[in-house]
Amino acid sequence: MTQLTSLPGVSGGPRLTAPHTSRQSRPHRPLKVLAVLPSLWPGGAEMQLVHLLLNLPASDYHCELVTLFTVPQQNALGERLAQAGLPWTDLGIAPALDQPMGAWHAARNLWRARRRLQQHIKAARPDIVYSRLWYAGAAVGSLPRRRLEFVHVANEENSLHSHIDRGRAKRWLRRWVVGQADRWVAPTQGLHDQFVRLGAPAPRGRVIYNATPLPAPAARRAPSSPLRVAAMGRLVPDKGFERLLAIAERLRQSGVRFQLDVGGEGPERAALERQARDLGLEGTVRFLGYVAEPLAFLQERDVFVLTSHAEGFANVLVEAMACSLPTVAFDIDFGPRELVVHGETGYLVQDGNLDAFAGCLQAIAQDPQGALRLGQAGRTRAEGLFSVPQMAAAFGALFADALGPQLRAGGD
Repeated sequence: MTQLTSLPGVSGGPRLTAPHTSRQSRPHRPLKVLAVLPSLWPGGAEMQLVHLLLNLPASDYHCELVTLFTVPQQNALGERLAQAGLPWTDLGIAPALDQPMGAWHAARNLWRARRRLQQHIKAARPDIVYSRLWYAGAAVGSLPRRRLEFVHVANEENSLHSHIDRGRAKRWLRRWVVGQADRWVAPTQGLHDQFVRLGAPAPRGRVIYNATPLPAPAARRAPSSPLRVAAMGRLVPDKGFERLLAIAERLRQSGVRFQLDVGGEGPERAALERQARDLGLEGTVRFLGYVAEPLAFLQERDVFVLTSHAEGFANVLVEAMACSLPTVAFDIDFGPRELVVHGETGYLVQDGNLDAFAGCLQAIAQDPQGALRLGQAGRTRAEGLFSVPQMAAAFGALFADALGPQLRAGGD
């Protein structure tokens, strides 16, 4: 049986035994990690996976990415993988869609994905198959992994209350994915606890915070007039941009001069632009579309706002903190309350209280030096909890644990 030495992020840990008992003994070599995504559509989960794959030490891991669906055009994430020389195979099940597929199409494509993925795994012989997002997890979880000799680590990303994953069948599948996995990961304690309450096996679950690259510290000027407000995310119902526009109207009525720039693309864009026109905010609110360099976008603003109805983590909050921006967010169930320290790095507002949210932005505009202090405290918190090396080390420890002799498999 193969003996694996301790991995980065596991100080003083025991030597671990891999579960590939049918394979011949072999000298120590990098672990093979095959990551599976539905597609490389530029989003938060996809960006997090790219951060991870590019920061696991090559001396300990041989990483490969497999996607199920084809994105019609090249993007910044694919270019990063190509520049790093990281192997990436697109199984080409169907074109990737920027909207949910119907149940029949989802089931048909899942069957196709299962067959092609099994063939790829037979050839690649990974030690660990790491799935991110529930659809990829369903494809991996349906395979006979004991016969194929791999361990499945599944990463759950979103609240079960999210609009995009509504529907009894989809939510059952999401719970099934984490229930059958050898190990499963949630990015916040709140999301982890939600799945455990609904039957997910707590001993196999782990909380690993998402991460962001930390830009070089830069001198920031205090906010001035007009206040430069940033928002960013996919333009979908979960993100609550419709209530951000209602907040912007209240802020304007209070007499605060501001410019609100929204980065991101999605199916709600036309409706949101129409709402902005109806509120008379055309010159004050700009929808900028997909932002290729989110950190550069944030560094040019004074404050970041998050008005989501549901999140699993809220990567953009951490990115804003890394850029030394004060943050204002609704105190929804998962994400913001574990990231933002109210009154220290920004403000948490009772969910749905639009007047209080606008009041926090007014306070930031009226206290520029206080805004600078909030932003600096946010940067310090990002450095301490949300760096990419820390995330990579935590996953290294998890992978080592999943391959250890204490493994209790979830069923094929």
